[in-house]
Amino acid sequence: MHWVDRGPEPANLAEIRIQYTQRWVNHYIHEIGHRPTDTRWRGFHAELRRIFSGLCAYCEEIDKGEVDHFKPIKEYPQLVYEWTNWVFACHNCNQSKSNKWPLEGYINPCAENELERPEHFFTFNAETFMIRPRADIPCSHQEMAQQMIIDLKLNASHHIQMRKDRLSIISLHLAILGQDSEEAQEYLSTMIDRTSPLSSIVRALLDDLGFNIDE
Repeated sequence: MHWVDRGPEPANLAEIRIQYTQRWVNHYIHEIGHRPTDTRWRGFHAELRRIFSGLCAYCEEIDKGEVDHFKPIKEYPQLVYEWTNWVFACHNCNQSKSNKWPLEGYINPCAENELERPEHFFTFNAETFMIRPRADIPCSHQEMAQQMIIDLKLNASHHIQMRKDRLSIISLHLAILGQDSEEAQEYLSTMIDRTSPLSSIVRALLDDLGFNIDE
């Protein structure tokens, strides 16, 4: 996972929020009426996809994606139409996350506080191709990161295979370009850009290998 700047909310969202939020609050908090059927957030899919560069906020794989409510509607119906509660997510991650919300919550891919951003919680094991909590953070943060990895199945076999394939392609390019060449440096700069798939994993691997690349 890596941080994404979601930016300001679209101009027409405030009106939608005023019109539709209360019925969700009534259903889930006050237990009034049936579950609402409106899904106006889907109308903002293209905007979120653009902001997230078509990459899932959780696994960083490119996907047609869905609008995910970071804090689930069932627990936080008042946030159903809040821009700050929407992220772009692939179907697999969105389904795995579902209505789960542990006591300490999850790491927010769009956290405003720099110390709460994903890079401060996760790293990557180049031998197993698995995401893992950073070893240099408090135990409570490690537990929080590990719970998110488990709940969203971020180390599922298809994710691991995707990482293997991505890193194999990068290694092949480096072999062709020459690891210390200017072309290789330019190529790696593209691979670690946040608009590229799995960039945080590539960045962590290159950091372990001693590469010094300015983002």
